[in-house]
Amino acid sequence: MYILQESLFSFEELLKIESKDRLPIFFSVLDLRPYAKELRSRSPRGADGHCREGILRALLAAPLERIQTFTGLHHRLSTDLRFRYQCGLPLDREAPSIATLSRVFAELTKKELAKQLFEDLVNRCKQDGIIDGNHVAIDSASIHAYEKKQPKRKSEQTGNANWGAKFDSFGNKVTWFGYKLHLAVDTKSELPLALEVTPAHVNDGEMAPSLIEKVAVDKRT
Repeated sequence: MYILQESLFSFEELLKIESKDRLPIFFSVLDLRPYAKELRSRSPRGADGHCREGILRALLAAPLERIQTFTGLHHRLSTDLRFRYQCGLPLDREAPSIATLSRVFAELTKKELAKQLFEDLVNRCKQDGIIDGNHVAIDSASIHAYEKKQPKRKSEQTGNANWGAKFDSFGNKVTWFGYKLHLAVDTKSELPLALEVTPAHVNDGEMAPSLIEKVAVDKRT
């Protein structure tokens, strides 16, 4: 059993590990039961009979497995029994439908449970001495979206996906349609301390003050 410090790899390090070994390491440090409980309505398995903790695991595992859509996640759960088992979903029934995955994700977003999980993990890392937060770097990453494109002015008003551009480390201009993930990262552990998601056109400098303020508030508390 991996202890917390040995298990908290960076995203890039996790991707280097073979797929069959990656998820057990990832899930070994996550107790998702409190968050899955918040997703339950009348029964532990919900109206559709699927385990909410299993679906939550699948949604969290998707980025590690380079799965970008609910359709792709449903296909992987349907065809890869090892993956389904590692997510904690039963093998003796059909995988959760695309509609079920979408519905649980919407509820997860509405209740801000992913944000709560992130903040709980950051606090846990601080308590265990993995993160000290004395030196912080600000950066951003692109998030591609498959939403219907809107006029730029309307997108700026609604906060939906928009076109963004930035220069890579070689000075090449990169454009994409979607969102931007703004991060405040602890330079020692290379783990995130705070984050914000905005439409892709938002400048990094606009978000830096709020990220720094979040880190400062967390240090004071």
